[in-house]
Amino acid sequence: MSKAKKLLGAAVLSAGLLAGHAAAHPMWMLPSEFNLSTDEGHWITVDATASHGVFSFDKPIGVDNVAIYRPGGERERVGPYFKGQRRSVFDVQLNEQGTYKVELVTPIRYMTSYVVGGRDTARRIMGNKLEIASQLPEDARDVRTTMVQNIIQFYVTQKAPTRTVLEPTGQGFELNAITHPSDIVIGEEANFKFTFNGEPVADLDVEVVPGGTAWRSSRMQMDLKTDSEGVLRFTPEKTGPHLLSTNMRRSIESPLADQAGVTYMLSFEVIPE
Repeated sequence: MSKAKKLLGAAVLSAGLLAGHAAAHPMWMLPSEFNLSTDEGHWITVDATASHGVFSFDKPIGVDNVAIYRPGGERERVGPYFKGQRRSVFDVQLNEQGTYKVELVTPIRYMTSYVVGGRDTARRIMGNKLEIASQLPEDARDVRTTMVQNIIQFYVTQKAPTRTVLEPTGQGFELNAITHPSDIVIGEEANFKFTFNGEPVADLDVEVVPGGTAWRSSRMQMDLKTDSEGVLRFTPEKTGPHLLSTNMRRSIESPLADQAGVTYMLSFEVIPE
């Protein structure tokens, strides 16, 4: 086998491992409301699950690590929640005007792939580069360690939208919402920018699908790509909840991993004109 084929095989294996871990059952959260016009405090309820379908229920997920960011940026932990057979459910109290961010960021995990033997048998072990150094066989080749993480988000606004919770930190994979998630209107172009450690993520494949796929013959899926500045542009053609998903793969300089792999899921609402 040529060196080029070996390298290609290792790359495919690495991507497959990441997809198997992070995207075998993509996770998402769906709130009962995205935009509220009431002046009084209000509760919303949120469904959380891991499912191949868009807003269909399959497997419940743990939501202990869900973070709620109030309009002023203050962080709160999620309260009591119910974990059933096919979904988890929790409530969020909105008692301030402005935009809230609700997100679930999974702990970082590391997977190392390599090939061994005359037939280039693909293998993998869990652990970062330092942890697995003594575990690798002497004939291990094409060794690659991937840092894996899932980020699941949605935004909900009471009265007028605010931008405090949208401000990027310059750390990790982030959505820089040029168009406010609460101001996405049918038939109007929306712009999102994606960054990793503050740098634009160019040529990123992104999928946007409106909810209700179980009740129509077409997914109405938009297959999109960010430009050289990491900006995604799309024009929704249907109102209601949508699911945006992407899987980033980027080489990194780190003593722990060779590349970062992030699966990102954003639920948002498209509003009528």
